[in-house]
Amino acid sequence: MTLAGIAALAWGSSDFVAGVCARRMPIRTVLIGSKLAGMLFAVAFLAVRGQPLAADARLFLTAAAAGAIGLPAMGLLYRAMRDGSLAVVAPVAAVAALVPVAWGLMHGETFGPAAAAGGVAALAGITLASWPVTPSRPGDPLRGHHSPATVKTAVCGAGAALGFGLYFVLLHEAAPGDPSGATAYVRIAGGTLALLVLLARPIRSPAPSVPRGRSVWLLPAVVGVLDTVADGAFAFAAAAGTIGTAAILASMYPAVTVLLTTAVLRERLPRVHLVGVLSALVAVACLAV
Repeated sequence: MTLAGIAALAWGSSDFVAGVCARRMPIRTVLIGSKLAGMLFAVAFLAVRGQPLAADARLFLTAAAAGAIGLPAMGLLYRAMRDGSLAVVAPVAAVAALVPVAWGLMHGETFGPAAAAGGVAALAGITLASWPVTPSRPGDPLRGHHSPATVKTAVCGAGAALGFGLYFVLLHEAAPGDPSGATAYVRIAGGTLALLVLLARPIRSPAPSVPRGRSVWLLPAVVGVLDTVADGAFAFAAAAGTIGTAAILASMYPAVTVLLTTAVLRERLPRVHLVGVLSALVAVACLAV
């Protein structure tokens, strides 16, 4: 499951960069820029590999559905990361692994007692990571980072988790015959949808504090490339093994996001949020057993 680990590393790095972007520029810029970059990267990959895509209607429809679901799911994640702590939101969204686990159980996959413990730990992680923190005295700042998790942030994180869970399932269903082709279909579908959104509602001129020119698209492009690499690694991992195990191991990506957040941004979490983060990571580890 080395590929699932690569997916976790790429997704974790992508979420960190996306979270930083979402605090510096409009979410639509980050979302559309990353999706378009991912689509261009996928098209370039297809041109290099020289192998035509399979003319399979089921593959196309499944991948298109994954791309359509991935766009709003990422939007919810980026909004949550803009309004809350990256180190809190990422583990909450990682509970998306529960959706493919349930799908795998419905299709005959088996999990031991550790899976049940992981489910309980996941629920505890969501609750604690989104627990409101109030100042110890009136006028005092909230303990931890300047933007702690709120109910709205938790709802956005949970919505992103559900969307990503469905995304995992659809990508897995599209992957068995041609994992790289399925990944390309997904990225092209997501990029096409982002382009339609851009045409319908063009991005307005950025505020003076927002980087202008080509530089405004650089970091979103990095996000798109990392996401595409992660999608491809996950597609191959899911095709080679079981969807539950692949999704769970890939969902270790919050560890990367948390490490980057604490190392680069120096975010300090309130204790209750820290316990929630650790609980969510324990959940992923238990489900991977």
